[in-house]
Amino acid sequence: MLRWRGVALPVENERPQGVRRCYAGAESKCKNKRISSINVTTELQSDVLLPCNFEVSLLGSNKTADIATVWIHRTIPADNLLEISLQGGVMTWNTRDKRIKTFPKLSESGNFSILLHNVQQSDLGLYRCELYEGINCSIAYQEINLMIPESTKAVSGGFLSLPLTAGALGGGILLLGLLIISYFCVKRSKNSTDKTDCKNTLNNPIYDAVLQQEQSSRAREEEGMSTDAVVYATIKKGKGAPKERDRAEEVIYSPVVFITKD
Repeated sequence: MLRWRGVALPVENERPQGVRRCYAGAESKCKNKRISSINVTTELQSDVLLPCNFEVSLLGSNKTADIATVWIHRTIPADNLLEISLQGGVMTWNTRDKRIKTFPKLSESGNFSILLHNVQQSDLGLYRCELYEGINCSIAYQEINLMIPESTKAVSGGFLSLPLTAGALGGGILLLGLLIISYFCVKRSKNSTDKTDCKNTLNNPIYDAVLQQEQSSRAREEEGMSTDAVVYATIKKGKGAPKERDRAEEVIYSPVVFITKD
């Protein structure tokens, strides 16, 4: 591969027909000097002129010299767009869907500007128009940074951030609601647990046995019976309505007296 005027060419096209190599006496021109670097602002979907002007002294007096300007979009990787010769010839590699317009009749005066129609977001960035003589002899170049106005960036950024802001606000409200619901659920669960534990304590069979024993002792004392006497208990369950059946069971104690003979 050979870079001809900054553009990679296949081996078979190393030396295109009609293209001359740099003369030894012209090597002093190959300084690759940056002439200028400017910023050009434009709105998207509008047309913009990318200026590129070289002094006539850099072109020389020979109007038939192999001098041309190559336009490159300095993206990664670089995008080679087109070449405009001093005689008005145009060689294109990428015209951005024919959105690039050239002015070949102005090149003789050193004007190699181009017009870019319907600017897209992908068109923004750094451009370079480089003046060559022959092959790989860069005389000078200019840089043009295409950008949109700061006001447009602010508006675009505002619209872009609006959905994010709304989403963040909605997420915050949802999170707050979940926290409130969780708080009340935990509180309710705690109260429910306390009541359940209390109920379970009262219904514990261990405590029921103690209570029954105490009730039995008090009943014996009321009947004038000794607490040591053996008592048979007859249990009568309630009859009738469910509420009556749920009442405390009636317990009838019958004393048994043992008589011993001497």
